[in-house]
Amino acid sequence: MSVEKISFNTYKEYEHGEKFSFRFEGIVSDPNIDKDKIAKLIDSFVNEQRFHKDMLKNVSFLRTILKEFEENLLVVEYSDTNIQEIVKYDNGVLLLFKCKNRNKKNENSLSAEFNSGRGLNVSITDFDQNSIVEYPKSKEINEKFCELIEHIDLLKKAKAITLDRDSKVLIEIYKLFYNENPNFSFANINVRIQTMMSILEHFGISLGDDYTFNFWETIKMPISLNLEQLVNHLFPLGEIIDIIDPIKIADEPRKIIKIVGECVREIVDDYNKEEVLTTISKVIYAKRYSLSSDANMKELSEFTNYTLNEVESSIRLVKRIENKLDFHFHI
Repeated sequence: MSVEKISFNTYKEYEHGEKFSFRFEGIVSDPNIDKDKIAKLIDSFVNEQRFHKDMLKNVSFLRTILKEFEENLLVVEYSDTNIQEIVKYDNGVLLLFKCKNRNKKNENSLSAEFNSGRGLNVSITDFDQNSIVEYPKSKEINEKFCELIEHIDLLKKAKAITLDRDSKVLIEIYKLFYNENPNFSFANINVRIQTMMSILEHFGISLGDDYTFNFWETIKMPISLNLEQLVNHLFPLGEIIDIIDPIKIADEPRKIIKIVGECVREIVDDYNKEEVLTTISKVIYAKRYSLSSDANMKELSEFTNYTLNEVESSIRLVKRIENKLDFHFHI
């Protein structure tokens, strides 16, 4: 039986001079692989500009997207006005690493090349013509060198993403709340999850103390930075349908999540889902944390920059959920 080979060769240039490219060659191990889904994930990843400056994330994300294939070759390159970095893997082993970091402010640069056969070569260029020994910031150079060694070591070990406990719990909560599978490559997934968890926190449901929310004045919206990092980390998984060893949520919090989700979905449609969820999330947080518990509608309206009708609608929803929860758990 002949072996089916597959390859991807993609290049993207963004605004302000950023460039990203990767080449992958591998073997199709399963003829039933959904190649269209993988192609869409690659397209989403390549066009998502915020990821590519981190080479470790590039490799990990690509290996996650392409995990269904047996990897023979992977070459990834990123560059902008200050950084140029390239990695090359041969059958999963880091064969080549090259980088050049320019510091325009200090007018110096660091260049490095790691080759599995010839080891590591590092060059530091100082336009003041000082040697490394005489360099006034030798401590800084030493720190950068240590960071470089650690970076190469992490690139050697880069693997596809696996789901940890928090990720599995978040996926289960999303399915209960929205009655659908989460798609982490969806453009608005972070808004959906931030608002979902912010709303649920009001009813005692949380991923833990590491995921506390703070009110961002610039957008007047409660945001958990750790939650945002978790969501971004899951981007290359795309739509999650089934997971290995899912975590079972206890009956009481499970019922709470379902009830809250059902009540929210009754007033939210797909056309304005993110907008309405954001409104509810802002009003709940403002009433609970930013203003006094007895703040009136006008104060909430001014603080959240929403109309009185929007604020009143959110408050009515919260009261409706509370009544429904009270009926189910205190009957």
